[in-house]
Amino acid sequence: MNDKVFQIWQKKREQGFVNWLFKSTTGAVAFYLVFSIAFQYSSIGEMGMLAFLQSQLLNYVLFTALMLCANGLLWLYRESSYKKEARRRNII
Repeated sequence: MNDKVFQIWQKKREQGFVNWLFKSTTGAVAFYLVFSIAFQYSSIGEMGMLAFLQSQLLNYVLFTALMLCANGLLWLYRESSYKKEARRRNII
């Protein structure tokens, strides 16, 4: 882990797990919603926006759950790498 990545993660871990998980997942879900609507715009016109969102609700819920799991695992991986590097640098 280089110095820049180490410093960035040190700042992010100060936010706390839940706060970081919420922000990361919210960002990913918002990105997914926007591009889902943008790329499937032609079917929205036929169905109407509300009907389209209702038909895609299961996809949005599933994506959110998967992103929560993926971001949780990403946190654990980064935290493990950070602690290993901190021990190597004799910080911990």
